[in-house]
Amino acid sequence: MGINKISTPHHNNTYKIPTFCGYSRTKLGHCIDEFISSNSPQEEKSKTLTELFQQFIEKVQMPKIGEGYRANVYKIDDKYVLKINKNVNIPKTTLTPTQENMDLFKDLKSYFGATVMSFNDGIKVLKNVSSNGEHLPAGIKINFNSEIPLSEKITTWNTKYLPIFSNLPQKAYDDIAEEFAELNKVTKGGYSYEFDTVNPNNFVLVGDSIRIVDEVNETLTKKPNGVAGLLRVFLEMMDTDNIAPKDFMNMGMRHSLIKKIILAGEKYELPLITQQKTLQLGNVY
Repeated sequence: MGINKISTPHHNNTYKIPTFCGYSRTKLGHCIDEFISSNSPQEEKSKTLTELFQQFIEKVQMPKIGEGYRANVYKIDDKYVLKINKNVNIPKTTLTPTQENMDLFKDLKSYFGATVMSFNDGIKVLKNVSSNGEHLPAGIKINFNSEIPLSEKITTWNTKYLPIFSNLPQKAYDDIAEEFAELNKVTKGGYSYEFDTVNPNNFVLVGDSIRIVDEVNETLTKKPNGVAGLLRVFLEMMDTDNIAPKDFMNMGMRHSLIKKIILAGEKYELPLITQQKTLQLGNVY
């Protein structure tokens, strides 16, 4: 079955330079590369980066390519995006670039929510989850401009979301289960880290692979990423507020997806449930 893709238009970038290694890049993107690759960024690099960023937001018309509850996402180039808190007044903000510690998450392959570098006042640079803008969120995409009727959500979940995600190859779920297992190994200062499985939109389909786009949360729970979280994302919830429909017509697709998630969880020895996440199996069956 073909995958329905959501296409987002690229912005008209006055700083665009020729494609390099498969990426369409910008001067700002290359400057970010130089800034984060240095162990001790020089003051001049920091100044150049700040100037390019200011020019970018002042002179380039940036369409919003993503939106969350607290922040909007804008494209820098095929490699990076900006995540800007909604309460930020960009023209008045004081920009000070800061490197982020990426070593904690260096072994994660499908995680695109980590901050690569940040400016103060809630402005962050992240890896671009889809260079051509084509991706499909799990569940029902949240619309911040208008409320979608529940009946329409149910129809979309049954006829568009579930047929696509239940027909993905087993490898797609194996890769996400492996990502969960890798994050379960990451600890710092007594804390573990967990993916946010409350909002299905944090997991997006790019081609035949599933990628994770939101920040991880600190927790005192050991091995917090488990099968219950995967089932919640892909089968239990349509969105953050509504339980997914279960009926005879979608039973076959639900069971196919459950089987793939369980097999993936067993392959990477994920816990079934955690201290903070319980699952009523009736909610997915």
